[in-house]
Amino acid sequence: MARADGTNSTLPVDVTLISETVSTALESREGTPDRATCETWYRWLAGHLALLAPIAVEQAPRWRDPQRTLLVEATAASVTRALADGLPADRHAAYVYVQELARECRGLLGLVLDQPRDGQ
Repeated sequence: MARADGTNSTLPVDVTLISETVSTALESREGTPDRATCETWYRWLAGHLALLAPIAVEQAPRWRDPQRTLLVEATAASVTRALADGLPADRHAAYVYVQELARECRGLLGLVLDQPRDGQ
């Protein structure tokens, strides 16, 4: 595993796989994918989000910024609620939902990889 800065990480995060999943869900395409495809992307993203959200919450206090910690906690709670809601039945709504989850996933991955430096 590697952090954005290229250093090795002990975090159980496969940055490449998560990034590829996000890219796939957000890729520009003609038309709306079928619901089965959205279900597959949803399962992938749900797994990534379930992994990333607790790590981001755990790491947030290291920034010593209460507002940042609250934002991370709110994002994690929002993701938990979104995943509990499940994928909408309508394929168009499902596609939009998957894209929203992909954006949340991308944001959480960035938070997990972003580490405070001395003096920050």
